[in-house]
Parts: sequence; structure tokens; C-alpha cells
Amino acid sequence: MSSAPRALAVTVLTAGLLAAPLTIGAAGAASAASGDCTTWVSNSGQTGNVKCTSPGTAMRQHQAIVTCVNGAGHTFTVTGQWAYAGHTSSATCSAGGTAGVLSISYDRRTKG
Repeated sequence: MSSAPRALAVTVLTAGLLAAPLTIGAAGAASAASGDCTTWVSNSGQTGNVKCTSPGTAMRQHQAIVTCVNGAGHTFTVTGQWAYAGHTSSATCSAGGTAGVLSISYDRRTKG
């Protein structure tokens, strides 16, 4: 195999990997983040979600904090809307499939 076809094959393979959506977490799989809050990935690995079922005595709202990674390996953070207990806060890394969820955490506050 000459070096030209090998370089082309590597380029095509690399382009295919970067063009495919990144699925870091299992889509739809839920995990208990802490006590009354559950986190999961949806939208083909592009959206992180948090739902807290009990407001507790002090914390009334929660917000998804999603760490994303793109095809080049760069990470960035997106945050969801503040949501009341029983509702979901979601944050999407990429509408076009160029970045996926690396991890999900959340913040809570007493406002609202």
C-alpha cells in the first residue's frame, strides 16, 4: 500500500469519527446523583438532564450543569434552566451532533 492511499484512509476514518455524534453516556440511562435527584443523557448523547423530586427544606430549584466534549476533545460547560422539584432541567451540548455529554452535575438554590 502506497503512502497516498493510507493517508486518504486515515483522513476518511478521522472525518467519519468527527462527523458522528459523540455518545459518552448511555442515552436514557438514569443515575441517582444525590438522594432525591436523578441525572440522565438523552437526544443521542447530546443532552444532559436533571430531575429532583423533593424540594427539601432549603433547596427549591435545581439546574443542570453539563460538561460537553467535541470531536477535537475540547470540553465546555452548558447550563439548563432553573426548575422546580418534579420538573426537568436540561442542557444540550450541540444541536448539530458535533459535541456530546461528558458528565452531568447540578446546582440547587432556595429562590423561587
